[in-house]
Amino acid sequence: MKHKDCLVLNSDYSPMGIIDWRKAMILAFRHKNKDLTKIEIIEYHNDDCVIGINNRLEVPAVIKTTRYFRLFNSDVNFSRKNVFIRDNFICQYCNKKFPINKLTYDHVVPKSKWKSNSTPTSWTNIVTSCLLCNLKKGNKTPEQANMPLKKLPEIPKKTWKYLPLAYQLHTIGCMIPKEWQTYVGDIVDN
Repeated sequence: MKHKDCLVLNSDYSPMGIIDWRKAMILAFRHKNKDLTKIEIIEYHNDDCVIGINNRLEVPAVIKTTRYFRLFNSDVNFSRKNVFIRDNFICQYCNKKFPINKLTYDHVVPKSKWKSNSTPTSWTNIVTSCLLCNLKKGNKTPEQANMPLKKLPEIPKKTWKYLPLAYQLHTIGCMIPKEWQTYVGDIVDN
């Protein structure tokens, strides 16, 4: 049987991540035996348990740390995936949303026309593009290609959407356990 994963909350009840059910069971066992795990079990999955020889163990659905972890004190790393997240998986030329495997990124000012000493592959010169628009634009600027940008590229501020948790929830989609809804609703809705 496939068991369900566990949502990990910060001490202020904000979501931090998702852990495998096995790790959640170990933490629950340690917590039950007062092993100073520094977690609290908030909720168990209603319909998921591990059957032992003499007992039945519920699988934790939500746990909370007793210590607060700062999540937004760093810059967002530049990466292809984070560019797509910044642009909400929307092509900045045709303004259509695409699955990640149908996207690419585009240099607003092509590398061959880049005049600065800095790298052309940066937050302020890269936008999300669908394959068709990227081919159509080619080695031109948006003005030369007559393809205006929907939004100018900028350096993003670290928010929930850049945490691995947000991408995991986006991937899970409608399969988010009901025990998590109270805690992840804001992230999923954004």
